[in-house]
Amino acid sequence: MSLETVSDAQPVTHRTTEEIQALSDKAVMMTNRDYLLNVHCVEHGISQRDIFTKARVYADMASQLKATGVMQYGVPIESKPGPTVTMEFFGQKRTMIMFASNDYLNLSTDTRVHESIRKTLSNYGVGAGSSRVGTGFSYLHKDLEAKLAASFGKEAALLFPTGFDAISSPAVTLCSEKDRILVDGSSHACILEGAYASGATVRVFAHNDPERLEEALRRSEEKLNGGGMLVMVEGAYSMDGDISNLPAFTALCKKYGARLLVDEAHSIGVHGKQGHGVVEHFGLQKEVDMIAGTFSKSLGATGGFVAADKEVITYLNYMSRKIVFSAALPPILVAGVKAALEIMETDNSLREKLWDNVRHLAKGLKEVGATILGIETASVPVMIGNDGVMFRFTQDLIKEGIFTFPVVYPTVPKGKSVFRLALQSQHSKKDLDHTIEVFGRLLRKYGIIAN
Repeated sequence: MSLETVSDAQPVTHRTTEEIQALSDKAVMMTNRDYLLNVHCVEHGISQRDIFTKARVYADMASQLKATGVMQYGVPIESKPGPTVTMEFFGQKRTMIMFASNDYLNLSTDTRVHESIRKTLSNYGVGAGSSRVGTGFSYLHKDLEAKLAASFGKEAALLFPTGFDAISSPAVTLCSEKDRILVDGSSHACILEGAYASGATVRVFAHNDPERLEEALRRSEEKLNGGGMLVMVEGAYSMDGDISNLPAFTALCKKYGARLLVDEAHSIGVHGKQGHGVVEHFGLQKEVDMIAGTFSKSLGATGGFVAADKEVITYLNYMSRKIVFSAALPPILVAGVKAALEIMETDNSLREKLWDNVRHLAKGLKEVGATILGIETASVPVMIGNDGVMFRFTQDLIKEGIFTFPVVYPTVPKGKSVFRLALQSQHSKKDLDHTIEVFGRLLRKYGIIAN
C-alpha cells in the first residue's frame, strides 16, 4: 500500500475494513522507532541520508491513520477538564466521557485552587523568570518544598519543572558508569530514561517480583567495582492495576545496601491515609530513600518533586541539569499545587468517591466478561490482547461517546494490548454504566469474549 499523504480534515471512506486493518497493524509496528528505521525503511529501499526522511515516512502513516479515524492522539479538547469534555472529530464537536485524563480528584477545576492562583498572579506574575538556583526561587517555592518534605516524611524536598524531570533526574545525577540501576519491568519511560542516561549498568527485573529483584541485586553486588546500586520502582502501576510490593523491596534494598527511589506519580491522591501514596500506605517513609512524584495527576497542575535527606536534595539542586538549566516552576502553579495538596490531605471525600467509582466500573466490566488486570489503582486496565482490533475498537468507543487511548506495543508487550480507563472522583454512575454496556457489546463484536 502506498503511503500517500491525505488530509486530516475529513474521514476517508473508500478504504475497506481489510485495508484499514492492514494500516492499523502497520501502525502498531511503526510506533517502534527501531522497526521504522531498520525494517520498514530498509524493506522499502528508503534512503536515510537526510535525517528528516524518517519523519516524512512516519508523518505519512500518521496522516492516513487520522484520516481514517483510526488514530485519535492529540485531538483538541474545547472545554475545561472533567469527567466529560467537548472534543472535535472531523469537524463535529461532541461531548465525550473522559477516561484518558489523570485528574483523579478533579482538583484542576477546584475553585479553591483557582482562587489561590488568582491571588498569586497579582503578586508574583506568571513565570519565575530564571532557574531555581538563579532568581527563580521565591518564598512560595520555599514554602511548598517545606510542605512536601513534611507531608512525605523527609528532611527536604526539591521542585522540578516537570514530573518527568523529577523522576528521571536522581538517577542521572547520582549514578555513573561505576554504578548499577535496577528497575521494575513495568516502569514508566521517565524511570528508564533516567537510568540509561546515567551511564550506569541497567538491569530490568520482572514486574513486582521480589525474588527476581533479589537475584538481580545479588548479581549486581558481585559485579560492583567501587560503585553502588539504585532500585527504581513505581508506587502504583496504572497499566497493570497493582501497587508495588514495597515491604519486600525495602527489606531487600537494606539487605544488599542499595538505595530505593519510589515514583508516586499514580498513587498521590489515591493511596495512603492522607493521599501521600503507597509509601504512606505501607508506613515506609523512613525506609524509602527517595520519594518522587508529579503534580500533573491528582494535584491537577504540572511539575514534580523529589523528597529525600537534606544532603541529597542539596546535591540534586546544584548538580541536576534539569534544575540548573531550566526555569523554575511558575509561581502561580506553585500556589495552585500547595492549595491542591492541602485539599487532598483534608478532604477524604474526594478519594472515597474516586474509589467508589473504581469499584463500580471494575465490578460491572467483570460482569459483562471483561478481563481486568487489577483494581489497586485509580485506573481500570481492561485486557484486550488482540493488537489488531485496538484501533477499530477505539473508533467504536468514540462513536458511543467514550474516549480513551488504545495501549499497544511497544508501550506494552505484543499481544498484551489494553484499554486503561482512568477514573475521576466526579464520574457519574450513569456514564460508568453506559461504558460497561458498550464494552460488553464490543468485546463480543471483536471476539474477545464469546457471544
